[in-house]
Amino acid sequence: MDGPRITVHDHGPGFPGHLLRDGPMRFRKGGDPATTGHGLGLTIAAGQAAVLGARLTFTNPPEGGALSTLDLPSVPDAS
Repeated sequence: MDGPRITVHDHGPGFPGHLLRDGPMRFRKGGDPATTGHGLGLTIAAGQAAVLGARLTFTNPPEGGALSTLDLPSVPDAS
């Protein structure tokens, strides 16, 4: 992709291994039983990225935390 890139990096425990391996799945949450919610947010975000022709990736950087990267397609010049 050669369009804009948006990254979100947190400093928490990182993404669970199943998310890195399989990608987000509806109703599947992280390994912490105290986690609230329904496990839909990342699945919705990945679906919307696909609709836009973008790519959303999830990694755990070596320095720790979780990193989400949204690569958007380039926008044709309107002129």
